[in-house]
Amino acid sequence: MKYALLTTCCALLEQRKLTTAFIESASSGYLASQFSIYKNSGADILLGGLVSYDPSIKIDILKISPSLINQYTAESAEVTQAMAVHGKNLFVHADIIVSCTGLLKPGGSATAEKPEGTFYIAILFKNKIYSYQYFIEGSALERLDSLTLNTAENILAILKAE
Repeated sequence: MKYALLTTCCALLEQRKLTTAFIESASSGYLASQFSIYKNSGADILLGGLVSYDPSIKIDILKISPSLINQYTAESAEVTQAMAVHGKNLFVHADIIVSCTGLLKPGGSATAEKPEGTFYIAILFKNKIYSYQYFIEGSALERLDSLTLNTAENILAILKAE
């Protein structure tokens, strides 16, 4: 089953009584939705989320410095990490904050070095940031599905390493 990894991740979060919140840009809430529907885990592990697709949301609600966005772009590892850190101020009861930026479709800050299909994930757990970068090919939906599984795998690795 293609979502066995996600189901396993949700079950471990549930077993350890850990809650999550998602701060998403490129994924537009897709990650939160996927973590809410597997293994009856929604109410037990998902506190909520914020879609910060436009940079104004990152600046106005998350309080990310415009200079950080200007220096690195809204779709960057640096801004993704800041989203996780600032997201903890919004979701103070969440044990894990997952943030995501990237280039799901054409546009944004795409370059030859950072093409469409590039994604950044930052996971804040126990005051430590774990950062990941992926290049994912395929349609927008295929990319989102792969991103979801990568995120589940990252969370599992973090939890199993502690």
